[in-house]
Amino acid sequence: MVVSLFVNIWIARYLGPTNYGTLSYVFAFVGLFSFIAGLGLNDILVRDLVNHPEKRDELLGTAFGLLSAGSFIAFLCVVIASFWLEPSHVVRPLIIVYGATFLFSPVSVISAYFQATVQAKKNAMAQMIGVISVAVIKIILILLGKGIIWLTFAFVLDYVAGAILYTINYRASKLSIRRWSFNMKMAQKLFSVSVFLMLSGVASYLFLRIDQVMIKFYLGDAAVGLYAAAVKLSEIWYFVPGIVCGSLFPAIINAKKSGEAIYKNRLKKLYIFLGGGAFCIALPTAILAPWLIKIMFGGAYAAAVPILQIYIWSGIGLFLDTGLDRYFTNENRLKLIFGYNLLAAATNIILNIILIPRIGLTGAAWATLISYSIYPLCAFTIHMKNLYSKPQTV
Repeated sequence: MVVSLFVNIWIARYLGPTNYGTLSYVFAFVGLFSFIAGLGLNDILVRDLVNHPEKRDELLGTAFGLLSAGSFIAFLCVVIASFWLEPSHVVRPLIIVYGATFLFSPVSVISAYFQATVQAKKNAMAQMIGVISVAVIKIILILLGKGIIWLTFAFVLDYVAGAILYTINYRASKLSIRRWSFNMKMAQKLFSVSVFLMLSGVASYLFLRIDQVMIKFYLGDAAVGLYAAAVKLSEIWYFVPGIVCGSLFPAIINAKKSGEAIYKNRLKKLYIFLGGGAFCIALPTAILAPWLIKIMFGGAYAAAVPILQIYIWSGIGLFLDTGLDRYFTNENRLKLIFGYNLLAAATNIILNIILIPRIGLTGAAWATLISYSIYPLCAFTIHMKNLYSKPQTV
């Protein structure tokens, strides 16, 4: 993540706010269709692999088939939407090129397997090798003076490298992809269970990226570039809750088999760790924001300072959201995940419409902070009573 941050900051300085804003807009536009490619399957797959390890090949093969279909449909949607919604003949090809990343995402089922078997090291190694290799290519492109089109292709390589390395890791574990099988009944069951998580993915991505699309509409590409710089320094930490939950939640799921008290105790510790960790990141970042922006992005991005000082606090909500998503998934309360994410997304869009025209980029940052806080506030209001209640004796 440090390497990735360093290279992305270099790209931001190299392109300038306007071109960097265009690149960020492309990523945000394509991401609006990511829910179709992911189908909300990841957490469900991890849960089922933990509970039914004997069905590994059938689960992985079925999930891979579903994700392949979803990824192809997502790519088609990106192509159609780019011609329908994007008038620029320069931006449209970039959207289509970056949309091709969906075609490599089905291999992520291997990552889910390593999460379920608590082998996060193998995922981390694949990601580190891929990021560092592609980072070298990006640096070479910058040194050669290549433009935004070449850099977009380089970002696609991130996904290509990930797919290749996950496959190599799986085979190195003496496992065979050829043993995967597709089961139609299992596919129907997985899809019916994950549909609410897929819809939640729509909502969660809306309040994660819709602000950049709306900023382009209201304020233009340069404003997106300034905003994206602040977002990048905040999102560098967003891998933390994913790794923490990915590594710890299989143990928490198994704890429920040992007893309700142990299960609840581990959940409480997880939430405290996630919330406290996010606070320890947000406080120094908010204080050091002027220095961080100046040193990393340069004077051209000085207007990003107040955005970062607000936006960084949304990480507390996001960290807690990640833990709550895993809990509600394990409890099969998927409608709650969808409901909370939908409420947060609607709040974000409404606040962006109100605040961006009135107070500009800081308005978008406040909209994100408020919307990220809604999910944990609502969830804990309902969930805390159950979490701190004593387990019933039979």
